Amino acid sequence: MRVNRTATSDGTRLEPPTPNFAPSEKAARSGWDGVARVALVVVWSSGFISGKLGLRHSSPYTFACLRFALAGGVLLALALIFRQKLPRGRHLGHLSVAGVLVQGVQFSSIYVAMDRGVPSGLAALVIALYPLVASLVAIPVLDERVTRGQYFGLFLGLGGVVLAVSESLALGGGHLVGIAFLFLGLLGISLGTVHQRRFCASMEPVMGNAVQLLAAAIAALVPAFLVEDLDVTFGAGYWTALLWAALVNSIVGVGLLYGLLRRHGTSQVSSLFYLVPMVTAGLAALMLGQHLGPLTLGGLLLATAGTLLANRVRGFRRTR
Repeated sequence: MRVNRTATSDGTRLEPPTPNFAPSEKAARSGWDGVARVALVVVWSSGFISGKLGLRHSSPYTFACLRFALAGGVLLALALIFRQKLPRGRHLGHLSVAGVLVQGVQFSSIYVAMDRGVPSGLAALVIALYPLVASLVAIPVLDERVTRGQYFGLFLGLGGVVLAVSESLALGGGHLVGIAFLFLGLLGISLGTVHQRRFCASMEPVMGNAVQLLAAAIAALVPAFLVEDLDVTFGAGYWTALLWAALVNSIVGVGLLYGLLRRHGTSQVSSLFYLVPMVTAGLAALMLGQHLGPLTLGGLLLATAGTLLANRVRGFRRTR
């Protein structure tokens, strides 16, 4: 065991001891960490596929509502079993707002877009810009600023999105409406992320996620009831897609995310999400028979390069 040194009043520096793991244990931890990274990308990408499959049996808001309700109910039951307290007052309100934006607006909009015929890979590409867009939104809210390198990466990524979207817009009005909903979803997760960072930093993962998912379910229930009349056809295919979206995407995916964040921090983990559009496009080609045109594929590669570049340069700095 090694003792790190930090400054004290007499000039001595002491830190809590850092355990020294045996080489075999380090290798095992590194191996499982690699598995968790791969699993996070695959699970997150599969959410676009499960959504597309679920839309074969259900309307978009109805599918989103049932997904949120099922996942939120499971997490609430787990939180109560472990005797976690339900948030109250302003904290409950802030969690609900973040949940409606991050979960409700984002995924409902994605489902509407895919229901309009937008390919899963393109949907994943637009939403993958959220770390950068959220950082721009955070400039006036959280007193942060962006470096020149990050601006360059952002505009490179946006150029890739424009290139990819241009091919889809030529396919008809349905795609145009779908693209508009994708950017609504991007705005929702970006604003929700900033709200989460400012007001919900101390959120307990299990109970907090349960509250956010249930708030999103209530928000999605309104259009599902008023516009879609809760249009759903229950069957084996529907239940498979719903259970995967609720239990694997909403619970396992978030669990992997929080686990990696605890080990590595935000910057390293966020870079994994830039791989999601490419993986989603591959899964969609294999499972759904979706094939991207040359402009969309080129835009996908360009946007991925831009977001990776923006993530590698020096991070955001507070202005005061």
